[in-house]
This record gives sequence, structure tokens and C-alpha cells, in this order.
Amino acid sequence: MGDGPTWSILIPTISERHDLFCRLLGVLLPQLDAHGGRVRVVGWWNNGVPSLPEIRQALVRDAGTDYVSFVDDDDLVVDDYVATVVEALASRPDHVGFRVAYHVDGVLQEEVDHSLRHRRWRRDRIRGLVRDFTHLDPVRRELALRGDFTRARRGHPEDRMWVGQVRRHLRSEVYVGRVLYHYLYSPAGSAWQRAGRLQATRPRPVVDHPYFAWHPECDRG
Repeated sequence: MGDGPTWSILIPTISERHDLFCRLLGVLLPQLDAHGGRVRVVGWWNNGVPSLPEIRQALVRDAGTDYVSFVDDDDLVVDDYVATVVEALASRPDHVGFRVAYHVDGVLQEEVDHSLRHRRWRRDRIRGLVRDFTHLDPVRRELALRGDFTRARRGHPEDRMWVGQVRRHLRSEVYVGRVLYHYLYSPAGSAWQRAGRLQATRPRPVVDHPYFAWHPECDRG
């Protein structure tokens, strides 16, 4: 596996996002090969049960690596995302910050800066939208477990609940001052918010890669 910290990239997904999920893996999985198993992707495929907060919590709990972060299945990362984060993790910070390109229906709106120096989520008059950190950012797993996604009330954002619990535990950071992640939003809304009405339109994708695994508790379809 080699020296250096280990990192799990966690991806919850659902049947109707099949094509988007495969698009993401097409960009992400080839980036793992150079790191000899230090970086892996863990997916969770289901159709609304258990809930997304429960899935996120289980993925972090069971990751078993030094660092964890999420990638949403309808988003994309840049071609050197993994290599850049691995380099940043070498000094073992609590958090890796970077810029996120925010798109709406394929149109770039702005770049969002993720760095602990911002201390919270807000809109800065000069910098625009800023975040101290989100579930998309690599953090030490032991610190990520200080939060619990399942404490979010139904219909409320589990990622924001988790950030509020973990925030005070993050102290050190390596900051990458460029875009590593493309957040691809559609006003049509999140399919996860319709969890009780999701339908299995396709079986779970077959993913053949040595550094990818499905979480053992997720559905096969």
C-alpha cells in the first residue's frame, strides 16, 4: 500500500442516477491507480432505505482509513483531484480545503472557497460564497466521527448538521487555491428528498476496479 495517510472517497448513489454515477467513476477511478491502495472509493447503492443520513454515517463509521470525504454521485472532480489531495494529506492536516465550481443546469455560477479560515458558511462581499468546510472536503476520520449525520431532523440538510458538530474539532489545514470539485446543481431538486418514492429502474452497477468496493450493507438490486 505504501507510506502515507489512507483516504476513502465515499459515494452514496441510487438507481435513477446510474448514468451520472458511472460518469463520475469514469473520471475518478483511473486516478486511484497511482497510489497503490492508499486511496479507495466506497459506494452505497440503494433506493431510499436506509435514509441518506444513515448511509453517510455508516460509510464514515466503516471506512477504516485515516481520512474520509464524500463525492455526490451527480458531481464531477478534476483530472488531478486525487493526486492533489494525496499531496496535501502528506503532512496529515485535519482538513484539506479547495475551491468548488458551482454550476446550475450546466452553467457556471461562481467558485466557492472552502477553507477553515472562513470559520463558517456565509457570503463575503469580496470573496463571494465561502465555506469553512463541507462533507465534500477530506477530513480526519476520527474527527469526522465527532459528528452524526443522523441527528438531522427529517427534511433538514444532514450535511449542515454534521458540519455544525465537527467544526470546533478542526484546527489544521492544507489549502489548495484552485478548483478541484464541480458541484453540478439542478433546480429540479434532489432525488434523495423523495426517498420513499424511489424506484429501482436498474440493478446495481458492476464496478471492476481493485480500489473500489460497495459497502457490504447496501442493496444489490
